[in-house]
Amino acid sequence: MQLNWIKAHVGFRGNEAAGIPAKQATKEGTHLHLQAPKCHLKKMLMNLSLNKWQQDWDSGDTGRAIFNILPKVTPTPASWSTESILFATGHSPFPSYLYRFRLHHSDICTCGEKGDPLHYATSCHMTLSYHFTKPSAENTQLWWKSVLSNKLSRIKISKLISFLIENENLMKQPPDATSSSESDPDFSPSPRHQTFGLRPSRVSIPRTLISPPTRMQMQRTFGTCL
Repeated sequence: MQLNWIKAHVGFRGNEAAGIPAKQATKEGTHLHLQAPKCHLKKMLMNLSLNKWQQDWDSGDTGRAIFNILPKVTPTPASWSTESILFATGHSPFPSYLYRFRLHHSDICTCGEKGDPLHYATSCHMTLSYHFTKPSAENTQLWWKSVLSNKLSRIKISKLISFLIENENLMKQPPDATSSSESDPDFSPSPRHQTFGLRPSRVSIPRTLISPPTRMQMQRTFGTCL
């Protein structure tokens, strides 16, 4: 027996004969139906969930400020700190937010302008050390994306929010000052407990509330059958 290398099947009867059934198998072979692996199913479900999530995000009525910054949904969280989230959403300690939920009588800053995030980041004289360049009206949306996508800008925002929280009373217009047309002359604060810090304080639970009942207490409640 000899083994020799040949350049191709052409011209060799045995090799050509072996190639005929091989070609037929590609066209007339048995069809196999294999179950999809779990990873394929997970990927399909993920894509369906993301598509549904994107549709809800596109057509939603709330969160439009964040939508202008992050229009595309993703399972990967944005690398934003608590301060950056407060700044992007406009939540406390801004007077515009406090007034919206009747936690303050006016949405005006002590300097006379509306106390929203953009004001404190670009205009307010009390936050001059934390100012960014004020964008034009047509570039405001691009400004938000640029500021919140830059790490150094987010650090500056964190310092701004910390300053506003520490000096919150200085940023609020006193009730007897001249306020905007949106101010409520019959304002009464919401009875809800107000917590404007970044992290609410932990309240210790009295031990009597978490201790199991004694046998005597159970007998008084359920009778002497115990």
